[in-house]
Amino acid sequence: MNEPKLAEDQNETAYPPATAASAVQTLVEAMRLQHGETWGTDEEANLRFTLNASSSLKEIDGAHLIGEPEIDGSELTMTFWLDFAVDDLMTVDQLAFDIFARFSEEIFLSERMLDQKSIRYNFVTGSNRHGHVGSLVLAGPYATDFVDRERVRATGAVRFHA
Repeated sequence: MNEPKLAEDQNETAYPPATAASAVQTLVEAMRLQHGETWGTDEEANLRFTLNASSSLKEIDGAHLIGEPEIDGSELTMTFWLDFAVDDLMTVDQLAFDIFARFSEEIFLSERMLDQKSIRYNFVTGSNRHGHVGSLVLAGPYATDFVDRERVRATGAVRFHA
């Protein structure tokens, strides 16, 4: 008789279910709650940030910036052409963090996502005064090949079907 009550009590004290919010989204929300709704949305600060970032990202070993960083609303996107074949996550992450090291500020958080044909690192960086939210995208045939191989490795699926 007491077993269902025990199970009910355990459910009441359990952690709330996970939401679709990413760690980047959670950090941005926390920073806006603490420092104001405009944190990360200052167009002038984002423009200065992209100008500084694009000048410091001209010479990266293994990748090169395609065009200029884009600003869509308050979100930044920097797309890089991957110049070499990547065999593992550690190598691709090291390249991404070599890029991030050139422009990240006091606060920094990044999440890796494998898109259809690219590797996307959503990020947030900044300080208590201002912030920048966006994505660093590694693209090109080497990135696409890596994403395909990583999906096969992770799922155990057959890569090609006859």
